[in-house]
This record gives sequence, C-alpha cells and structure tokens, in this order.
Amino acid sequence: MILLRGARPYGEDPADLLLGDGAIAAIGAPGTVDAPAGAQVIEADGLVLLPGFVDVHTHLREPGREDAETVATGSAAAALGGYTAVFAMPNTEPAADTAGVVEQVQRLGAQAGLIDVVPIGAVTVGRRGEQLAELGAMADSAARTTMFSDD
Repeated sequence: MILLRGARPYGEDPADLLLGDGAIAAIGAPGTVDAPAGAQVIEADGLVLLPGFVDVHTHLREPGREDAETVATGSAAAALGGYTAVFAMPNTEPAADTAGVVEQVQRLGAQAGLIDVVPIGAVTVGRRGEQLAELGAMADSAARTTMFSDD
C-alpha cells in the first residue's frame, strides 16, 4: 500500500490518500489517514494530484523503426510524463493493418508493463488509401482494436 500525505487533488483541499490494489482505499484530511504496517509513505505536501493522462496520438514506431523509438522506450517516456495510456498510431513498418501487427504492439506494451498501450489499426492496407484493411479481424483479435486511422 502507498499513503500519499497532503496531496492536493486538482481543485480540492489537501488530503491524505491510501492507495492499494490499484484503487483509493481511504481518503481524508491531512493527518487523519493512518498508514498500515509496511506501507510506503510519500510526503506530497504542495504537490497536485491528477488522474493519469491519455495520449490518443502516439508514434511508437515499433515494429520497423526501432532505431527511432520502441514500445518500451515510448512507454517509459509516457509514464515519466504522467501518462497511464497511449494509443499507438499505425505508421509502423509494416503498417499496423493486420491482426498480427496490432497484437504485436499490444503484446510489447504489456511486456513493458508501465502503461496501457492501445494499438490503432490502419484503415487501409499499407496506409495507402486504396484498399480497406481487415478491420473486423483487428477488432476480433486479442488486441480488440476499436480505433482506426491511416495517420
């Protein structure tokens, strides 16, 4: 568990927040929430508490352009900036226009384990605007792709 002491939820008065199992377990005025044994205590006086940010237009470049960015390095940068989820654009090489590629991007994000990485499928094959990609196959894949763009 983690106890944030004196954090200021955006637009609110400072509060102590006890976090556990991915949720707020307790919240109260500063000094009113006790930390259970073994809890990490973070003094957050003067800090603003915000929800995690989401970026719906991210260029992670993997697969194919790992020299520029990987899902792991992009995830680390996003997490450092306060993002809890990013949507990966399909301008990869090969384009994210098949179930296999969107599943690969999702799997790489899960392996990085820092934030949620949601792959965006390409609307057209190769992002060339000539032939529709297999949108249904991407939607039915393990990635459950629901967002499509040719970027």
